[in-house]
Amino acid sequence: MIFLNIITSSQNYLVKKLKTLATNKGRKRFGEFIVEGNKFALNIPKEWESVNTVFSESYAISNEAQIKKTGNPVILKDHIFSSVSGTVTPAGVLAVVKIRGFEFSDILSCPKKFIIIACNLQDPGNMGTLIRTANAAGASGVLVSNDSVDIWSPKVVRATTGSIFNIPIVIGDIKSMMIGLKDRGISLIAADLNAKKTPYQADLRKPLALIIGNESQGLSADMVALSDTTLKLPMALGVESLNASVASGILMYEVLRQRIGANA
Repeated sequence: MIFLNIITSSQNYLVKKLKTLATNKGRKRFGEFIVEGNKFALNIPKEWESVNTVFSESYAISNEAQIKKTGNPVILKDHIFSSVSGTVTPAGVLAVVKIRGFEFSDILSCPKKFIIIACNLQDPGNMGTLIRTANAAGASGVLVSNDSVDIWSPKVVRATTGSIFNIPIVIGDIKSMMIGLKDRGISLIAADLNAKKTPYQADLRKPLALIIGNESQGLSADMVALSDTTLKLPMALGVESLNASVASGILMYEVLRQRIGANA
């Protein structure tokens, strides 16, 4: 099959836009982000608006039937596609998706009342894994502080492996949202290395929010003071701490374990 109107120039408007969407400033300007890989880019949930589906020429040639099913596909020369891809070995397909804004009330309306708070997380891999694990553990949603890594960055989106579409995420002033949770009877539980109690000694079946802090500095004194309970994971002698996403995953699944047990 011969494809017409293949984009061959790096000066093309869409190519320039795709490069801009690799930046925080560009994502804010357009209100859009990029999803890469055929598994996710070709299966955007209907609740999310897909603006463009973009293919490399070699991918399009090898997947003609798939291209025909895509409404108004955009095809780039392989070297142009590589220049806008965020991966070393591009899969050959990406989607431009409108950022979907959730409200604090969207998370509060979930009957589970099991919320994850990411406070000043900076590593894209940690943030993406935290979102993915929160989705897997059945959390109501994720609250992200304004000073955390941009959740719409390609590295974070890739690390969520699609969970970015499946769980409400709200970015904002964490302190005010924490106060809002407390006012609604939701217990704030902070992961803190100075805590005296482990999660295995706590009742995690009640409405709660787990607070995960910065990878190297943890939570600020203000955040710890605002929390109702602090917990730490037991660790062998000589081990100072765990990776933020690993620690958050263990805590989330202890919440899930206790709740499954309570409903057994």
